[in-house]
Amino acid sequence: MNKNTLVEKVRNLHLPIGSYCVLAGGAMLFYGLRDQTQDVDLHVNEDAFSILKNTQQLILLDEERCHYAIGEDVELYVMPQSEIVYAVHDGICVQTPQAVLALKKRLNREKDKTDIAALEEYIKMHE
Repeated sequence: MNKNTLVEKVRNLHLPIGSYCVLAGGAMLFYGLRDQTQDVDLHVNEDAFSILKNTQQLILLDEERCHYAIGEDVELYVMPQSEIVYAVHDGICVQTPQAVLALKKRLNREKDKTDIAALEEYIKMHE
């Protein structure tokens, strides 16, 4: 999905600013580091999770990791508010480039290597 589709999907969740953030590949769309992403990954706090429980059909993916899905292309992780690190872009809470980089380095998957290099360059250029 492209940035416009992602923005529409997130806005349709009707979550308050600061109660969530778009992660990883979705966040990279906002920094111009990708044109497309597979899905929308979110960190949500307890308040946002309560809203989603009342307005969406949530699918439990992993209880231990507090990992849920909405349909086929939105996944969310319930997190403490203190762990949601974001900046607001186009009215959407988006993981900061530094936080995306830390996540990608921690996961250290083969598919993340190109993203890691792009993020390091972006951060260096915007310091």
